[in-house]
Amino acid sequence: MGLRKKIKKFFYTRKFSKKDYLANINNKNILITGANSGIGLALTKKTLALDNKVLATYRESSKNLECIKNKNLTIVKYDQRNIHEFKDLEEKIKETSIDLVFNCAGVFGGSFEDQQIEKLDFKKFQEVLMVNSFSILKIMQIILDDKSSTKNLEILINISSDAGSIKLNNQGNAYIYRASKTALNSITKNMSVDLNDRFKTIVFAIDPGNVQSGMNPGGQIKSEVCANLIIDLISSNAQSLNGKFINLLGEEIPW
Repeated sequence: MGLRKKIKKFFYTRKFSKKDYLANINNKNILITGANSGIGLALTKKTLALDNKVLATYRESSKNLECIKNKNLTIVKYDQRNIHEFKDLEEKIKETSIDLVFNCAGVFGGSFEDQQIEKLDFKKFQEVLMVNSFSILKIMQIILDDKSSTKNLEILINISSDAGSIKLNNQGNAYIYRASKTALNSITKNMSVDLNDRFKTIVFAIDPGNVQSGMNPGGQIKSEVCANLIIDLISSNAQSLNGKFINLLGEEIPW
């Protein structure tokens, strides 16, 4: 890594560094999607350490989740590409009432080259839309069908990306990923009006930035730091976040 890149990385990571984190999230029932790696895994470990019960979903491998030895962790397979594969999750949700949802599942949809107009694979496009955006609506249907969960659902956080911001898009390309995150942002905004009005549920989207994850192994921010900052945000000013699209510092991002 060249000196210029090192300096740029230093200042980027420095702005997310914080000595003290608020962590007033405990004794909750939490659903975390995409929990076997990256941000989802870090949030799973963090919330378990804060004495919460966690229902963690994975798509293919649960290897990392199985390494966590905690009686408050329940692991369930949920392939968010498939609208019909939700029975196991539905049964687990009916066994408890969900207080918080961290929707972390996400896929990129192939290389930048594969996402050029000429090369778009529309089957892949549909799968990415299901995982990155539409599946959260199915999850909410399940929760809303369980009246006890509806009463308790306090916060829904969708992990988005500034690539989904229409206003900030000055590079083009990445049609699949950008469209899926733009759709997620639209769904988030809509639910923030609907669910907050009906149940006082706080709903917002967050761009985690350049975080290390399965989708971005070269990320500059550790997933543990990201998890701490997200917990800190909802511990300090959750009420003010409803209907917003923010970064890890709580700064608003244009839709």
